[in-house]
Order: sequence, then structure tokens, then C-alpha cells
Amino acid sequence: MLSELLIRSFVVIDELRIPLGPGLSVVTGETGAGKSVLVDALGLVLGSRADAGAIRTGADAAEVIATFDLAPDSPARAWLRERDLTADADQCIVRRIVAPDRSRAFINATPVPLQMLRDLSEQLLDLHGQHEHQALMRKDMQRTLLDAYAGAEGEAQALAEAMAALQSARSRHNALQEAAEQRAARASLVRYQLDELEALRPETGEWQGLNAAERRLAHAQELTSGISTLITALSEGEEALSLQIERALSALRPLARHEPRLAEVEGLLASAGVEIGEAAIALNRIAAGVESEPLDLPALESRVSRWHELARKHRVPPEELPGLWTQLATEHESLQGDGEAIAGLAREIAGREDEALAIAEALSTKRAASAPTLARAVTEEMGRLGLGSARLQVALTPEELSAHGREGIEFLVSPAPDAPFKPLAKIASGGELSRISLALQVVLADVCAGPTLVFDEVDVGIGGAVAEIVGLRLHELSRTRQVLCITHLPQVAAQGDTHLLVEKGQTGGRTISSVEVLTQKRRIEEIARMLGGIAVSERTRALARDMLRG
Repeated sequence: MLSELLIRSFVVIDELRIPLGPGLSVVTGETGAGKSVLVDALGLVLGSRADAGAIRTGADAAEVIATFDLAPDSPARAWLRERDLTADADQCIVRRIVAPDRSRAFINATPVPLQMLRDLSEQLLDLHGQHEHQALMRKDMQRTLLDAYAGAEGEAQALAEAMAALQSARSRHNALQEAAEQRAARASLVRYQLDELEALRPETGEWQGLNAAERRLAHAQELTSGISTLITALSEGEEALSLQIERALSALRPLARHEPRLAEVEGLLASAGVEIGEAAIALNRIAAGVESEPLDLPALESRVSRWHELARKHRVPPEELPGLWTQLATEHESLQGDGEAIAGLAREIAGREDEALAIAEALSTKRAASAPTLARAVTEEMGRLGLGSARLQVALTPEELSAHGREGIEFLVSPAPDAPFKPLAKIASGGELSRISLALQVVLADVCAGPTLVFDEVDVGIGGAVAEIVGLRLHELSRTRQVLCITHLPQVAAQGDTHLLVEKGQTGGRTISSVEVLTQKRRIEEIARMLGGIAVSERTRALARDMLRG
């Protein structure tokens, strides 16, 4: 419930603090007094666009503050809690400041984007009239109203949840399918690389052996010739070192008998002879190995070249090819097995599609059954509210299954029996739109406990008995919600629980609007003025008293 509206430096208002209570509050005043400025101020604080023209002449900025009392089960309370904007659990204070260069918005003293203010406004207050906050013109609101009337809110919520779950499953399936395709492409590449490596079958340590063997084979002739020369020098021929050592020892032994110190020399020569013999044996063994090794140098060079080729391809040193082979084999194995997960998600999607379709069918059945009933009830109420032979039609248009059902919903209006039905959003008259909205609110009063309602120009173009019916309907609505109505008809004003009078006057050479909460006595005078014009007579006062007594 809107409990207070504070307006500062807005258009022709200097400062106004307007207390509001439950039930029906009516706002009256002379034409041009500034009644609509109150609605404009409400629109501003609820997120409508504003410019420097909204700032009262001579002021630096305009400011509007709306204080709402929140019921324990209020959707606005839950909305605020979800966004950590709950300063006082029982109250919500919305503030808007408009300066020449920018505007600022606050919810419970927290700065917020303007769009957030608009989102909250739908939970708090609904304006009906020639203003941008006419939620009734939006198709989503029309769908909500039909579902409320049809008692299909549970199915609508269930469908939204089922479609969200279906979309989630589809997204997961698509992601897994895409990943599987990528994994399959990777697996194909890895398989190709594995085939190359398996054809080579590189073994750990083999690269070093290949290099050594290549060097040996490349220099086999040089090795054989050189080793043969060394063997000859050490142990073969007349000049072999081994024979020369033997000759030296033979010459040394007789001398050692006469000089003991030569014994040491004899030992060294003997040791050298042994070492030379072992060296000759080693050379013969190596020579035998070189001679026995296959001399298939082209095959060896081809294998070394293949090692180099695969190492370059994979950008690794040749000695790391065996490890890469093992690594690719492990990766290829890990890339298998997406099929069952994808099949499982496909089964889940099919099940969720069946579930969503069943809920949508039940929702469609309720909508189809209630749409003509709602249209007839609202059409009858529109007739009572002075809209003549205007008719309302609730059009259901088949659509693809979505979170909102299998049909589009739109309210269409025909102003006369021979006139075509047109979308409600295309109705030119704000007064007509307000009365159609009032008719809907009356019909839906028992099933749609909406927010605070503000009606502007709801009584344009009517009078007499119709005006009284409009007043009665507004009062009926105010039994279950707060209603604020700007009116110029005494029949409507007389139904108010609270009466606000807007007056324009001069202060310090400036035109200023003010608002007064009328006492019973002042209220009789105001309704008498509305009945009789400038000259208020005792007769109009008596009629005003009768109207207030009901």
C-alpha cells in the first residue's frame, strides 16, 4: 500500500507531503490545478523518463519519494529480499531525483538502475490512464490476467518450470554433442598419429643406439683399416710393440742381476707388455664386431630419417617419441565413450518434451474454456461503465510451444457491433482504456489481488448513472486493494474513503499547487462545487450531503 507521497520542486509543486490510506482515495480540483501532476510524479518515481522540464522553475532538482507499506506475503517483499534491498521488512521507500544533467534512483537508500525501479514498480503500483505504465496493454499482462481468471496459474508456473528444465537438458545435450564432435575429430587425429608411431614402434633408448650405429656404419671402412693398423703395430710383424718389449726384457734381465735397481724397470716393462697384449685382444674383438655387423646403411639411415620426421611433426626431440606414443595411446582411449551420455540426455529430452506438452495441453484447455467467459463478463461490465456496445474479445492464436504455452493471447476490442476487433494497445482514448481496465479489475477482483491501482481519467466522457456505477465499482475494488482515482465527477468523488483536493495559488509571484486532505465539512463544499460550478448553493450542499451518506 502507498502510505505517503512526498514531492519537491516538481513542475508546479514546491513541496507536498501527501498521506494516503487504505481503500479508495479520490483526487479532485479545478481543471489545470495540477491533479495530473500527482500521477506524473508517481510515474517518475516508478521509472518513467524525465527531463529538465520536470524541475520547478528556480529549483536545482526535482525529487519524488514514495513510501509503501508491505504485507507479509507481498511479492514486492520477496523481490526486495532476493536482491538484498530490504532495509525495513515492512516498508519500501522509492526515491527519484531529477537534475538538469542526470537523474538518480534509489530503493531503500540503495542507488539502483532505472530499469530495476521499473521492475519493482510492477510489484507495487499500476497506473491506468494515458501514461506509459499501462501494464494492461502488454500481452504478457493480458496472458497473466486470463490465467488468473481461468485458475490456470499453477499450470502456467509448472509449464514455465518444465520448459526451463527442457531448455537446460537441450543445452547440456547440445554442449555434449558439440564436445563429442570435437572429441571425435581429436580422436581421429590421434588415431592417425598413433598409426604413424605404431608403424615406427620407437623404443626407449633406441634413438641413442641408432645414432651410434649410424656413425659406426658410416665409418666402417675407416674403423676396420685403422684397427688393423693398430693391431699390427701392437702384436703383429717384426716391429710390433709386443716383440720390442720382449727384446727389451731379454736385454734387461742379465743386467738386473748386477744392478738391483733395474728390477723396478723390469717390472714396468713386463706390465707394459701385458697391457699391450690386452689392448691387442680388445682391438681384435672390436674388429670382429665391426666386420660381423650388417652393412645395411641405407635401411639404418631411412629409420633415422623417419625418427627425425615424426619428431619435427610433433615438435618434440626424437628421444621423446616413445613417451609421446604412450601418451597418445592413453588420450585416444580417454576420447571414447560419449555415446551413452548423449543417448541418456536424448532420452531425458524426450521425456521432458512429453511432460511440457502435457502441461501445455492442460493449460490450453483451461484458457480456451475461460477466454469467452472472461470476454463476456468484461463486455457486460464495460457496458455498465458507459462504453456502450463496445465488446472485448480474448484472442488465442496457435504458436509453437514455449514457456508461455502453445498460444499467443491478446485482448481485442470492438467499439461497435459493426466495427472490427482491434488490439487493446491501439485504443486512442485514455478514458476508454481506463474504464476497460476498471472492468477487468472488477471481473478479476476475486482471483487477482493486484497492487495499488491508480486511475486517471477513468470517468472521461461519462456522467449521470454511469458515473455513479464507476464510483461504486472503484469502491468495490478498494475493499481488497488500495485505489487512487483522479476524477472530475462528484458521483465518483463521493465514493472515496479519503478525499484529496488539489488547488493552485500564487506564492511569492510563483504559481504553486497544493494538496489538502479534506474534512467532512470541506468535502461537502468540494462535491457541491463539482455539482454546481462556481456558485455553491444550499441545494447543491444538500445534494452533496446525500451523496456522501450514500
